[in-house]
Amino acid sequence: MMDPYKVLGVDPSASEDEIKKAYRELSRKYHPDSYHDNPLSDLAEEKFKEVQEAYNQIMKEREQGYRTGYNYQQGSYSAQDESPEMMAVYNFLTNRRFQEALRVLAGIQNRTARWYYYSAIANAGIGNNIDALNHARQAVSMEPGNPEYANLLNQLQWNAQRYQSYGSNMGRNYTMGNFCCDLWCADTLCECMGGDLCGCF
Repeated sequence: MMDPYKVLGVDPSASEDEIKKAYRELSRKYHPDSYHDNPLSDLAEEKFKEVQEAYNQIMKEREQGYRTGYNYQQGSYSAQDESPEMMAVYNFLTNRRFQEALRVLAGIQNRTARWYYYSAIANAGIGNNIDALNHARQAVSMEPGNPEYANLLNQLQWNAQRYQSYGSNMGRNYTMGNFCCDLWCADTLCECMGGDLCGCF
């Protein structure tokens, strides 16, 4: 199955008017009547059908009040919140803009399993591994049957175990490395609050 938004050449956050406009333009472009006695008529008819199916699919999903969130690369479904805020978070995550995703998430009061799942991805993206792991666990506890959430949690747990085993194999060098990392983090936090713990960083 092709991504219906890609077929119409619009973004998933596009308005209904933008979707209708793209649909009308592509329908005119590939309409079979325009390709009468043309060697490309079969190809045009196929594209015309694709456009009709894509438009119908998008409209059906929007009428139901949610996106079915089809993952067109992996071929799997997951229910996603259709609120504009969650759509914005989804788009930020897709474009690896994790800080922006976290800013939008912070303003959302209704913290669903999907909220915790998105927060886990965003936190992992900026290196907040503890928050990422905790939020992935929360998403799984709220929706234990969701394989998408379980897969993320497994991946984060595996990364955490690998990091811990790497640290234990490093011995004393790891302890020094951990101290430097802690010092750098503390200095960064101080700078965020207007101070400076260590001028050398």
